[in-house]
Amino acid sequence: MHLYKASEWQTESGYWVCNDVEDLGHNSGAWWHPARMLNITPCSFVEMVINKFQPDEVIYSDDCSFVGFRWKSQAKMRTYKNWINAESRKHQYYI
Repeated sequence: MHLYKASEWQTESGYWVCNDVEDLGHNSGAWWHPARMLNITPCSFVEMVINKFQPDEVIYSDDCSFVGFRWKSQAKMRTYKNWINAESRKHQYYI
């Protein structure tokens, strides 16, 4: 178990992304962890990220088992990453 903490990286296509990658074998990167942490629905979480953090792209699988956000700007992505990590510390969200 560990405190949820998003890390950042740049994709080959040049977009900036972030997620918890500490223990992917045990699903640390599941897109719905932040929604659970914030005690909101997954749909509300996606809407909140779009409205508040304005990703350049939202990507998802047809069955919604994966949802991801990508930014062209590292600074914009860091605004989200820093906020979600602060929320994790505030809520003491362990996964």
